[in-house]
Amino acid sequence: MPIHPNTLSHLNGNIMCAIDFETTGLMPGHHEIIQIAVQPLDSMLEPLKEIRPFYTTIAPEYPERAEGAAQNVHGLNLQILKETSLDQWKVADLFDEWFQRLELPYRKSMVPLAHNWAFEAGFLKAWLGLDCMNAMFHPHPRDSMLLAISINDRAIMRGEEPVYPSVSLPAMCKQLGIQTIQAHDALSDALAEAKLYQTLMRLPI
Repeated sequence: MPIHPNTLSHLNGNIMCAIDFETTGLMPGHHEIIQIAVQPLDSMLEPLKEIRPFYTTIAPEYPERAEGAAQNVHGLNLQILKETSLDQWKVADLFDEWFQRLELPYRKSMVPLAHNWAFEAGFLKAWLGLDCMNAMFHPHPRDSMLLAISINDRAIMRGEEPVYPSVSLPAMCKQLGIQTIQAHDALSDALAEAKLYQTLMRLPI
């Protein structure tokens, strides 16, 4: 059974993965995931070189439900996705195959790292179902947005100004000098989330 020695030791055989996706709107179960990226990370929160990320687009089943605001953000052409991408069920099968190839120890899973995990979790539950999601993802996620909010709370309790006036991913990356390759692309944002969390971990308390 392969072991990933470069991952964080305190994860006890689980593996941290940055996750991000683009959707047709904000309502899980009504709107859909149309692009997903899951990037395994090493002990320094860098992409694990020996494991390819799971990264693909998904054909929307209900493109008529898409919100214009979401379309303006991600810029993906839903008609092209409908014609060229696999449907959500085939992508779910591919995702399961990718997860199995990680060959994690028995009952180990992915520790998700996201920027606003509650958003991703809602869509994952609607897509994969609760049982499948619980089998794939560890219940102790990391969330760079919630971490930033906690840092702001600490500053305010000390009588200081909030450290992060905006806790959105683009705003925080800009404030901390983190370059993004292509904003609102799932893989680019997953890599930005990992770099942001890494940067926050290195800041003095």
